[in-house]
Amino acid sequence: MNVGLLIGSCLTASLSPGPAALSTIETSLRYGKRRTFWHTLGLAVGETPHLFLALFGTLWLSRHLPYALAVIGWAGVAYFLYLAIGHIARPRTSLPTAVGIEGGAGKLFLRGAWVNFSNPKTIPWMLVIIQAAGVPADQVAWSTTGVFLLCTLGSELSVMSFYALVGDRLRVRLKDAATIRLVDRVTGVLWLTLGLLLAGRLLTSP
Repeated sequence: MNVGLLIGSCLTASLSPGPAALSTIETSLRYGKRRTFWHTLGLAVGETPHLFLALFGTLWLSRHLPYALAVIGWAGVAYFLYLAIGHIARPRTSLPTAVGIEGGAGKLFLRGAWVNFSNPKTIPWMLVIIQAAGVPADQVAWSTTGVFLLCTLGSELSVMSFYALVGDRLRVRLKDAATIRLVDRVTGVLWLTLGLLLAGRLLTSP
């Protein structure tokens, strides 16, 4: 298992401006970084079922349809490169506005959990990341599962905590078209790098 590539993939996915990032920034603006902790914790909890489904789904594929893993891997390469080209060649000038939120710690936690749990892209992402990082899927190993969860959930918590800390300042900057274009292009370069790394791993794997 390539832990470095696993962490890099997870960090890139979390850093990309999306529903979780926008929701975290908005929560920080409205309620401050301390109360945003409950929202961030909810994001991690909401992502956990997808992580287990992806990991054990990969285990099932490795036993019953081993060639499907290569298909998933090359589909991941294509999608990473598609994202890279889109971000670099067609960067956005604005970001969608997140839905307003009200309520205490419990509601912030539940909303964070729902943001990630309801995201249909989470499982496909995890399947590709598992392939890219070479996470062993031929047998259940609690050590491997622990490292996988630590990297994925740790990346999500770290990035969202960062967004919460700089949410006020970052939200102002994300309204500027030039900054949004720069963020998209940098993200595109990261997706391009990950796509090429995954392609190289697939070409050299037996």
